[in-house]
Amino acid sequence: MFKKNIGKLSLALAFIAAIWLILGMFNVVPLVFKLPNETYVRSHASLAVISLLIASWAFWNED
Repeated sequence: MFKKNIGKLSLALAFIAAIWLILGMFNVVPLVFKLPNETYVRSHASLAVISLLIASWAFWNED
């Protein structure tokens, strides 16, 4: 049950990060997440990908 909650939370975070990335590319909202030696766009894309990886781990072998 705990893994499933983590999966739902990280799926929601990935969805929010992807929407934020798209809106940020069109300068509707500012891109605020920054990783060292990376651009803002790549940092936001990395956040979405990492969240999806966590979600896939949480739902792995779910019966």
